[in-house]
Amino acid sequence: MAGIPRIKVYNYGTYFYEHEFSLLDTLESNEVPAPFNCRGGYCGCCRVRLIDGEVEPVQDSLFDLPEGEILTCCCKPKTHIEIEIPSE
Repeated sequence: MAGIPRIKVYNYGTYFYEHEFSLLDTLESNEVPAPFNCRGGYCGCCRVRLIDGEVEPVQDSLFDLPEGEILTCCCKPKTHIEIEIPSE
């Protein structure tokens, strides 16, 4: 599977990006309980910590994020990535 971005989700496992629209869609297709609400980059509910790797935008976000966090509904992996979903 060389060239296909790998997504390591702490406490859940490792998955591969298979050309879904967004990282959120990839997480959902692998049954990872990723939080979300609006799917449009407005609410920030889907934010996760990007520990390693790079992502690229698939849509604009209107939510102001702290350094090191991404919205899973607004991006897709550009390289292998490692993320952490915040605990509730």
